[in-house]
Amino acid sequence: MVLYIIPFISAAIGWFTNYVALKMLFHPREERNFGLFKLQGIFPKRKPVLAERLGRIVARDLFSPKMISDKLDNGENREKIKETILVQLDSYLRTKFKDSNPMIAMFLNDKMIDQFKGKLAEMLDELIPKLMNQMTGKVENIDIEKIVHDRVNNFSNEKLESLLMAVIKKELKFIELAGAVLGFIIGVIQVGIIVFAEGYTHEI
Repeated sequence: MVLYIIPFISAAIGWFTNYVALKMLFHPREERNFGLFKLQGIFPKRKPVLAERLGRIVARDLFSPKMISDKLDNGENREKIKETILVQLDSYLRTKFKDSNPMIAMFLNDKMIDQFKGKLAEMLDELIPKLMNQMTGKVENIDIEKIVHDRVNNFSNEKLESLLMAVIKKELKFIELAGAVLGFIIGVIQVGIIVFAEGYTHEI
């Protein structure tokens, strides 16, 4: 009867060893000296390396200054900025300007407003690209790699664990369960080998 408990013991051992191994990814959070060896969780210990590599990946492949510049400075955005300025100007001339300058407003009709907007539109066609180029030039000088590196490296070990667990928690649970399942299967195989060996011995 004790023989058939082996798969359950193996399952428990498989789950426990995986559980401990996964815990050691994050714990102990601070380095502990046990005399002959020092122990610290893998992620807390490797945080500087993780920060460096993550910064490089983000800056190179995910969120580079060039990507930001291209997203900001394009024909569609330039037209939206121009349209917004002209709409706001039209609203100002027809309401607030007339209210605050009633004498001038007497001579300000729709045709004059449209002419003024037309001239401004021509100026904006030349001005907006220059402003966008200046803005994107400053964006491209931002060191995104260093920003990401410093942010991650300054995370507390608790914060780092919380962020990573939010992403891989389900996968870690699956690994724990897989350890139990594999342990159970190994236990069943062991029982099968033992039973087969005993039967073979009796036959001899």
